Amino acid sequence: MMKIKILNGLTSIGGNFVRIEDGDKIIIFDQGIRFDLMNRFYSSFITPRGITELRNIGVLPNPEWYEGTDGVYISHMHLDHLGALSNIPHKTKVYLPSRAVYEYVEEKWCTSPTWLSLIPRKYYIEIEELKPFQNDKNNVMAVPVSHSAFPAYALIYLGKNESVLYTGDFRIESFLEPTIFHEINRGEDLFTFLEENKDIKIDFLIIEGTNIGSDRVPITPVETTKIINKLVKDRKQVLATLHSLDVEYAYTLLSIAEEMKMQVVIASIPLAKLLERIPDLPSKPYVIEEYVDYPTPLEKTSIENVNEKTLILVSYREIIELIKDLNMTGTLSKDCLSIISEPEPQMEEGSEYHVVANWLSLMGIESYRIRASGHYYQYQLETILTKIKPRKNIKIIHTEKPELFQQMLKRIIGKIS
Repeated sequence: MMKIKILNGLTSIGGNFVRIEDGDKIIIFDQGIRFDLMNRFYSSFITPRGITELRNIGVLPNPEWYEGTDGVYISHMHLDHLGALSNIPHKTKVYLPSRAVYEYVEEKWCTSPTWLSLIPRKYYIEIEELKPFQNDKNNVMAVPVSHSAFPAYALIYLGKNESVLYTGDFRIESFLEPTIFHEINRGEDLFTFLEENKDIKIDFLIIEGTNIGSDRVPITPVETTKIINKLVKDRKQVLATLHSLDVEYAYTLLSIAEEMKMQVVIASIPLAKLLERIPDLPSKPYVIEEYVDYPTPLEKTSIENVNEKTLILVSYREIIELIKDLNMTGTLSKDCLSIISEPEPQMEEGSEYHVVANWLSLMGIESYRIRASGHYYQYQLETILTKIKPRKNIKIIHTEKPELFQQMLKRIIGKIS
């Protein structure tokens, strides 16, 4: 009989660790960092001494949880799911959404003066890139989902007698049109896939609940796009921040720039690398050579050549240095508008919005904060369950409100069954 053990993530947003035992087969879905505990015990001047200390506090998974595993599968590359590959105590294979993305960030972590230097894998860890829609040797299939990180997958385990769907983090509405989503993700989204492959039946559903109990206004990607269009119309210069894995939002910003006849420039190495990976961009971006100093296929320009009628893409951590440099070179427009995208997971980013807001005000920049969640909203849960139709049981994860989540599931199941 299959055993599904949720060893972390039952009462926290992030830190997911799912262990599936099916006869002689043992697989793990995600092995994330508990940032709620990280922020409780550490700060900018109190740092961890090593992996063992992080394990003891509960920030990282226990070594025993990995015993006998045939593979560790990572749904997406946010650290609350990817975790620290250095924590894996013995030789095993780790299946990642993107080998290239991991190797790039691993190189940065290796030279980091912070606790991030603890994350890179040990020599005995073998990594392999997930191939969407392919049933691998462990009978695991990765299916694309919309999220604020790319690539992001739901993971389906087709066991000997039963099946499991682990959603990872996801939303049911994408920034992208279906054809564009298909092109970038090399296939359709999870719900389209299940609709078109009715022979795949889901017995056990493990579903995230990030927004369960949240009182945030449920702004969808479509509504976000309309708001941004309204804000940037007739503006001479726009600064926009985004997460370095958020392909969907980046594509949307470039589409808006093309529609508004704005030039796009990039002032961040991670964002340049992000856009290099997107085929057939809607607008041709340039990179500011003072900020992007590596050989890139994107054409370079100087910060002194940044003209008006320009959309500047920058990381959250670099925006203040950028506006200082724009001001010094005389290329900061008096009509500049800033759109700050709240990153996800917020705890992982260590965001200090009030500090950024103070600098923007000091420079006379009109600023707005916007967040289209990378997770589904509470009112969408019934739609999700209606489409997936789990036959046996639903298990919850990635939530701070497990009691409320269970109550909602009980009510919805009673309604649709």
